[in-house]
This record gives sequence, structure tokens and C-alpha cells, in this order.
Amino acid sequence: MAVVRRWNARRRSPSIRALREAGPPTRWIVGAIPAALVLVIALYLAGIDNRLVLLVTPFAVFVAVCFFDRMGWMIRMAIAELGVRQRERWRWGKLPIDALEADAWLERNAEAPPIARAPVLATAGRHDEARALVASATPELPQDAVNLARLRILFDAQARDDHSVAGAVESLDTTQELAAVSAEERRAQRLSLAWSIAWLRVSSHEPWRDEFADAIRDLGPFHVAWRYKLFHAWQHYALPVAYVGALLIVWGLGLLDVLTRS
Repeated sequence: MAVVRRWNARRRSPSIRALREAGPPTRWIVGAIPAALVLVIALYLAGIDNRLVLLVTPFAVFVAVCFFDRMGWMIRMAIAELGVRQRERWRWGKLPIDALEADAWLERNAEAPPIARAPVLATAGRHDEARALVASATPELPQDAVNLARLRILFDAQARDDHSVAGAVESLDTTQELAAVSAEERRAQRLSLAWSIAWLRVSSHEPWRDEFADAIRDLGPFHVAWRYKLFHAWQHYALPVAYVGALLIVWGLGLLDVLTRS
């Protein structure tokens, strides 16, 4: 049962759902399938009956649909860069991404500093405790101060049920703490806050792609290692990948049938 609970928690995690919703949009995918079918029929009626051409045509349509969702790809690269940066800076075990992991982490890391415990409390859904912890925390370094300022803006927005990504980033830009850190750190803080507010929107099942993309567009390009690009490409191009997989299954079943008959 513990495995099932963990799987359900991971499946329902806003972070996991955001990866599914990052793009291409569902309406694009739904529209691409009948469009590819109509195109294949039109080619066949026009006298093009080459099987390879007819099979490759849907694949080309599906790849084009995914490729032209540049917003979705930008979002994926932004999320990937932020994830890498968070793991590089995180020094308190595995970074929890769902409520079950967050509760377990909090039990194991009771002595962790407020800058670490506060976001994990929020991940666990214990928002009042997170706000109180941030309000009472005292920064030692400029980076600690800007982190706490970002968290205050995030938790205040959550308390007001204000999920405006642009509004939160504008509030951060007016803080004295942001001006005290380097340009690269300011960029990282803006990206982190934009994603945190987008995370709230995902949690509330609100549209988030457009507003998040608008907030991060000026922060690119995003620097991501190839292994992360391949991971996101596998998801971003899931439709043509699934199509190729279906063709291989049909081909394999046909080959198996021929071999069993011979």
C-alpha cells in the first residue's frame, strides 16, 4: 500500500502534471491526428499510393506539430535549468517533489535552516507553518536575504490566492534584496519565483503556460545538458514517438503471424 500511495502522490504532483501540460497543447495533438488522416486520404486519392510515403506522412505531421510549439519547448528548458540549479544548491538530501516525500524529509531534517524547510513545508501543504518560518527567519548572507524575500512574495501570493506570475516577478524586482546580488543571481531568482507561482496555478488546475512563458521569455536562453534535453524531447515529441511505436508493434505482429504460418 505504501508503494501505491507514493505512486499516487507522484502522479498527482503539480511538478509531474506540469511536465505533461508543458506542451504541445492537447488541442494541437487532438487536431493533428485527424489532419494527418485527411492528408493521407488526400494523397491516396491524388494517386500517391506508395506505402512508405503514406506511412511517413502522419509522422511528418506529428513532428511538425511538436516542433512548432516553441513555447512548450522553452518552458521545458526553463524547468530543466531550474531543476538542475536547485539540485546543485540543495545540500539536505534528496529534494522532495511531492507531499509524501516532503513530510518524510521534514522528519529527517528537523535542524535544517529555514531557507530549506520553508519550501518543503509548502510542498507538504503546510503553508501557515512555512509563512511563519519565513517571517521569523534572519538572513546571514545577501543570497539568504533575497531567497527569503522571494519566499515571502510567494507565500503572500498564495495566502491572497493571487496567482499572477507577472505580478509576483514585478514585486520581486522592487525589493532591495534583489538589487544586492549579482545579475546571474537576479535572473535565477526571477525564474524560481515565476515557476513557483506557475506551480500554484498548476495545483489549482488553472491555465499557466502562457503567463509563465511571458514571464521567462526575457530570461533565456536556458542552459541545459544534453541528457536533460533528450529527456524532455522524449516527452515533447511523444506523439510521433507513439506513432512509430504503433507501427513497430503492427509490423512485429504481422511478422510474427507470417513466421507462425510458415
